Amino acid sequence: MTALCTTLPDNLRLLLVDDHRIFLDGLSLALSPLSQNLQIHTAHSAAEAEQCLRQHDYDLILLDLRLPDDPGIELLQRWLVRGENTPVAILSASDSALEAQAALAAGALGFIPKSSDGNALRQAVTRVLLGETLPAPSSSSPLTPRQLEILQLLAEGLPNKAISRELGLAEDTVKTHLKALFETFAVHTRTACVSAARQRGWL
Repeated sequence: MTALCTTLPDNLRLLLVDDHRIFLDGLSLALSPLSQNLQIHTAHSAAEAEQCLRQHDYDLILLDLRLPDDPGIELLQRWLVRGENTPVAILSASDSALEAQAALAAGALGFIPKSSDGNALRQAVTRVLLGETLPAPSSSSPLTPRQLEILQLLAEGLPNKAISRELGLAEDTVKTHLKALFETFAVHTRTACVSAARQRGWL
């Protein structure tokens, strides 16, 4: 193991929240060298994560953005409002700078792409455990965190109703944000909006 990880305590307890069980198995294996007595708990939904938090204290939570019952960012914000002080880093299949910025704006201490190799993953987790906030990839986007979230879901092809459900927003609120996005990119259609965002490197 690298010297970087020797500064961590021997006893660590992590909570990994992701609905893909095979990914969780691989993640647990990749993180196992972090400390001598590492305990890894897993949850496959927001509800399971909530139950784990009621039963245990954790040194770090690694949270997927896409959960079957609750968006990861909404879950994180709920924890912060409730006063949970466990550090949270976001895991995502997307390498999007916008998604990373939205996660950090919501209160995450780091954004770790699922495409990271084992060594990069361990280094990122170690830095968060040692109290660092991992910087988001650079982006010159002037969009708000909420607009970034909506833009990302727009790029995934979700209709307004699904976006409102995913983010816990009224459909009229989603439409208001979409109007602002269209004005920002000077476009009139959803496809053109996504295309313009990609051309600027914001997706």
